[in-house]
Amino acid sequence: MRYTFRSVLAMFCAVMIAGTASAYTYSIVLKASDLLRKGRELIQVGEAVEARKAFSVALERNLTSWQRARVHNGMCVSFIMEEAWSDALEHCDAAIRIVPNNWRFYNNRGNIYLETGDVARAIEEYERGLSMAPRSFIIKRNMELAEVRASGTNTGKPSFTRPI
Repeated sequence: MRYTFRSVLAMFCAVMIAGTASAYTYSIVLKASDLLRKGRELIQVGEAVEARKAFSVALERNLTSWQRARVHNGMCVSFIMEEAWSDALEHCDAAIRIVPNNWRFYNNRGNIYLETGDVARAIEEYERGLSMAPRSFIIKRNMELAEVRASGTNTGKPSFTRPI
């Protein structure tokens, strides 16, 4: 049997491809937008720790400013869910530094201040957010709760604050 250089080369390549094909593994790499969506979905079902994992991976990606701010806001909300106030505040502040004109970020920071007893600062944050979204039911309701707290007529936790 006679082999040409091309046939030997073709057999060698076939053996090499067949031998290394089983060594390949594939991993799914989620885009930043997929990680943001996954994090938000996890927050909605109450999985704060898992949401933070998704957001942490997203922070390692090449993000737009808007995406980075949303990731920090998601981290903020996940920490609010666990009442880790200083960590939540750190991420809310980061979101606001990146995108200073989003009412949701101010609402969340107001929630932190309200829950930690700094009612005056909570009202300031809600007012900032309300100036950006004057028809927001969420901020209006949180503002009412803060004003009730400020008047001293309700010493318990608010019945409704909603991080978003």
